[in-house]
Amino acid sequence: MNILGLKILGHDTGAALLIDSKVIAISQERLDRKKYSRAFPKESVDYCLSTAGLKEIGEIDVVAIEQMDITTEPLIKELKRQGWWDKVADKVMFVNHHDAHAASAFFCSPFEDAAVMIVDSAGQKAKLETELIGVETETFYQGDENGLHQITRNYAPINQWTGWLMDFSGVGNFYSQVTYFLGFGKHEEGKTMGLAPYGQGKFISEIPEKHFIKKVGDSRYVFPTHFEPHPSLGLKYVFKKSSISRKSSLIKHLKLLAHSFSKKAGDYEKTKYFTQIPKIFFEHSRAAKNFKFPDNFYTELAYWAQHNLEKTMIDYALYLHNITKSKNLCIAGGVGLNSVANKKILDQTPFENIFIQPASGDSGLPLGAALWVAHQVKKLPRKWQMNNAYTGKEYSDAEILNALKGHRYEKLDNPFQTAAKLLAEEKIIGWFQGKSEYGPRALGNRSILCSPIPAGMKDKLNAQVKHRESFRPFAPICLEENAGEYFELDYPSPFMLLIAKVKKDNIPAVTHVDNTARVQTININQNPKVYSLIKEFQKLTGVPVVLNTSFNDNGEPIIETPEDAVRTSKSTNLDALIIGDYLLKL
Repeated sequence: MNILGLKILGHDTGAALLIDSKVIAISQERLDRKKYSRAFPKESVDYCLSTAGLKEIGEIDVVAIEQMDITTEPLIKELKRQGWWDKVADKVMFVNHHDAHAASAFFCSPFEDAAVMIVDSAGQKAKLETELIGVETETFYQGDENGLHQITRNYAPINQWTGWLMDFSGVGNFYSQVTYFLGFGKHEEGKTMGLAPYGQGKFISEIPEKHFIKKVGDSRYVFPTHFEPHPSLGLKYVFKKSSISRKSSLIKHLKLLAHSFSKKAGDYEKTKYFTQIPKIFFEHSRAAKNFKFPDNFYTELAYWAQHNLEKTMIDYALYLHNITKSKNLCIAGGVGLNSVANKKILDQTPFENIFIQPASGDSGLPLGAALWVAHQVKKLPRKWQMNNAYTGKEYSDAEILNALKGHRYEKLDNPFQTAAKLLAEEKIIGWFQGKSEYGPRALGNRSILCSPIPAGMKDKLNAQVKHRESFRPFAPICLEENAGEYFELDYPSPFMLLIAKVKKDNIPAVTHVDNTARVQTININQNPKVYSLIKEFQKLTGVPVVLNTSFNDNGEPIIETPEDAVRTSKSTNLDALIIGDYLLKL
């Protein structure tokens, strides 16, 4: 059975194709070159079909589409607008947002049974029993041989007139709001995680959690959604791009909010969906764009947010373990990309094994939707495990040579030795090999690589190559068999979603300010080419680690095609590009 998974509305659209025991998946942003693309994923569908050797969508048996709204009307309307509805109407199945996340975690894992934790900023909308509209914030499941079984689903209410969240939400939205207050953009929570270790934790005592976090039952924490500067700085919201900046608009908003509670306010207060959360006032407004971090205030704010996210995620994991008694945990949803929290869950809960979907955010939903239909609806047997994240297509020599036309290049007898020699000489190279990765991390096939040994390499990369903030760390790829020598890590980390303390002082370029690194471990079965490169680098330097960062310029998606590789090599000031078996000196 061929099942096509789609995300067609909102950010991170894309497609995934299950065909027999093979998976092909790609995000639309990789093809249209618009980060977090919201475009209808026609190119993604064409990519999946052509890679699988299919000619048209008529050869697909089921089309599984992730759903965010209360009804399917917006999705059907979009399919009609694109001229697709008549082609797929009798094949379409719609899949709940969090259910798709859960399927992407459990059905990709090696586990026969597991607790499954989905935490993000906002999932699918639903009508609550109080006549409010809510959005999913957390959903917990148990997975076994019979599929996924929901344990708890949490919602945060939204105002029907404004579409905004009311006074509280989940930990994912809380972290996103702090991210915006720090001056970062949408989907840039990773910057908050990277900034947090520069803090010392002074806000933890100054802003006690009991004053703003409320636990509701055993499986839910609620956080404020409105953060404001202190009233002395003026009456305005500073948190969201769509938020209020004028007093008259604020009064109008408050009237709408009052109206929404006027009829049944007493009832709302008694339900599990409504509680009073005090606003938090800060002594500063939102950080200006390109603010120079770290500093004493905003850096402490990042530390405070990270601390509260970790504590909440650990409590959720403990709750899940208490119910499921499983030794295995699967995680997806945008918060699953927080590698610091993931490692603390592994260290501070009874779970022995963990699987985190490498495309934990919404980019993984097409795959999740397809897997939900395959295993939860159609009850097809599980034939595939996500042992690596390489779900894209492999480009031919002819396609690579076409991209190299007009450039000076040479054919290499041993690209691994050549790459290792360049890295040992402290050169920065682009590395384009095999199938592209699924999710927001470059894991060795669409990577910029360099030596982790020079202390100044991190600053050089940030300033001259990646053109990004100086406080942001870089990640190492380490041979799996040597990981314990260099990092306090006794568990494989193939998707770069666990942090670990660094044991040795000879890899400063991948060591963050708190002496940690976001580690990717690699073995020869997962990626023989990167494994061979690092082996050659180890022969030259004695170090089984290289620095790895995504092959893209600041604000761009990771590259996909050979043409992308050649173009981006020039804009990022690389010393060389190794693409397949060819060397392009720059």
